[in-house]
Amino acid sequence: MQQNSFIIDVTEQNIQQVLEQSRQIPVIVDFWASWCQPCQQMAPLLEKLVNEYQGKVVLARVNADEQQMIASQFGVRSLPSLKLVYQGQLVSELDGAQTEGALRQWLAPVVDPEAAQQQQDESFLEQVRMAMEAGHGEQAEQALRQMLQESPDKHAFRALLVEYLLGEGRRDEAMSCLAEVTEDVEVLRPFRARFALLEKLAGDSEPLAELSRRLAQDATPDDLYAYGLQAAAAGQFQAGLEALLQLLRDHGSYRDGVARSALLEVFECLPKGDPLASEYRRKMFNYLY
Repeated sequence: MQQNSFIIDVTEQNIQQVLEQSRQIPVIVDFWASWCQPCQQMAPLLEKLVNEYQGKVVLARVNADEQQMIASQFGVRSLPSLKLVYQGQLVSELDGAQTEGALRQWLAPVVDPEAAQQQQDESFLEQVRMAMEAGHGEQAEQALRQMLQESPDKHAFRALLVEYLLGEGRRDEAMSCLAEVTEDVEVLRPFRARFALLEKLAGDSEPLAELSRRLAQDATPDDLYAYGLQAAAAGQFQAGLEALLQLLRDHGSYRDGVARSALLEVFECLPKGDPLASEYRRKMFNYLY
């Protein structure tokens, strides 16, 4: 294997120097042997990762046959065997052949902790969503509130909690949860836009079910407008956009053409890059021009 500043062949003469280096940079101690086929297969993967990380990690290769004392000190019983040493401590180990993905996951907490934390957060959010879909909303809400209590800057968690509360019709609680963050955060902007829709209705909001019933019988401009805003605010974006599009098509002059501005405001409620916004922008354009 080609030597570089991030890949070191370890002997009894330099092992102490290598371990001392681990106080600043994580060190992968790779125990291998020439007769070990899985070792040979994993070697280029390790070299690739170490070169890719460019100074974030060092690979210390130990020939277990030639350096039996070092292998014994590390408790190596089978090959290949990987030991991760950081800040002078053994923090993790892996035995047996590993895929590139497994190696990346193993290294992430010390080599790229931000990415590892992001992956952990995404996994947590996915579990919470699955719990909500399975009808365990109360437990999911409790988990989100607990995480926000510990880490109030986890804005993606807050966004999901606000979404859940709005879906449950707990508008005041959702608004209170959102108001705890005063700075402009991209993931929370759509929710602020949704509350702005509700403010346009002032005290004239009605239950969506009642509005939907009336629309099925005789869709008046007032009902189309109110339903469009309320449905979008509740997260039922397609239903809300359809109602406002119908208002634009059948009652284009209603309130000086308020349907167009209402549609634009609903687009602001959708996450950035949402295909629904693109679809209904095209439909709105066709009706206008």
